[in-house]
Amino acid sequence: IGDRWEFRGGTESISVEITAGTKLVDGVRCIVARDTVTDSGVVVEDTDDWFGQATNGDVYYCGEQTREFETSDGDVPTTPELVSIEGSFKAGRAGARAGVLFRGSPATGDVYRQEFSLGDAEDVAEVLSTAYAFGTEPDLDQLVPQALAELLCAGDCVVTKEFTPLEPDAFERKYYAPGIGVFLEVTPDTGEVVQLVDCNVDVRCASLPSP
Repeated sequence: IGDRWEFRGGTESISVEITAGTKLVDGVRCIVARDTVTDSGVVVEDTDDWFGQATNGDVYYCGEQTREFETSDGDVPTTPELVSIEGSFKAGRAGARAGVLFRGSPATGDVYRQEFSLGDAEDVAEVLSTAYAFGTEPDLDQLVPQALAELLCAGDCVVTKEFTPLEPDAFERKYYAPGIGVFLEVTPDTGEVVQLVDCNVDVRCASLPSP
């Protein structure tokens, strides 16, 4: 409870925090993580994610309640308006099933569903490396901030490729460090980079480089 990660990419900031709440989803008692996205300081998305962990260490993604917001010019004060809950799903409801967010013991080449709600949430992950360090796998260095990777990776970081059949031409890579979890997301096609800038789960959080 209270574990927190802060990410930044362009004008957007993302805050993820483990709350004190739990939610029973399809018979599984899940923790609730709050994921809030702001753009230039204004909330554009606010999501509750529901995670459960299996005895083998796999972290299951059991659903999410997503709220997307827009603001209108001329509002005084600026007031975000709810415009969409697209992407929301709950395992056990309307045919939705839980997926694996991250393997407890990942192996290169593993492919697994991260979520499944037909036509709405169909993310898939493929493990590209379990021994990443900057400079050892040039294809995976694309868009990676060297100082960040050298701080967190000593040949022990996991890299995944994440994609969805709903957008077959798009994918992103995520980078995970032991003791911290995901610390970087890059989208090669667009050049977008979202990196960890603060956290409270590891002593290295105090030394994270700025974007």
